[in-house]
Amino acid sequence: MKNKSGFTIVELLIVIVVIAILAAISIVAYNGIQDRGRQSKIRSDIAMFSKAIQAARVQSGDVATRYITNSTGTAEGCVSTASNVDISDKTAAAYCWTQYNAALNAISNSSGINIRNLTDPWGRPYFFDENEKEGAGSCGIGQDVLGVFKLPRIQSDWTTNYYTLVPYVTPGC
Repeated sequence: MKNKSGFTIVELLIVIVVIAILAAISIVAYNGIQDRGRQSKIRSDIAMFSKAIQAARVQSGDVATRYITNSTGTAEGCVSTASNVDISDKTAAAYCWTQYNAALNAISNSSGINIRNLTDPWGRPYFFDENEKEGAGSCGIGQDVLGVFKLPRIQSDWTTNYYTLVPYVTPGC
């Protein structure tokens, strides 16, 4: 009788299970890395956006951002877009992008910091609301709000997980 060598079905199943476990661990680790990369991009972009706003205010003579962008609510163009519209689609959400790009161009021109074409990790505009002292008197502290729309985006909804407030104090107050 000849001695045949080879793998048994049990040995093959064990190898397949080990490979499946390693693949599952790799996929989970990869997804975590992607998420951390997105979070890092958001933090970096919002910090640069905030610095550009502050520089634009200084370069323009300490005026509120709304005087630089000629808007008190750039985000309104995106917020008013129907919630079933993908705001990363520049054609479907044209009004959103028109307002957003106009604000970025105005801030870039005033500050000397190029933030044109600044988008979140999903290719969408950042939430930006120039609301310094809305409803307040002539003196006081206000703030611009920068943030990221949630996924999936619900109309008029943005996340507080990634946002910043850019304070503004009226000169002479």
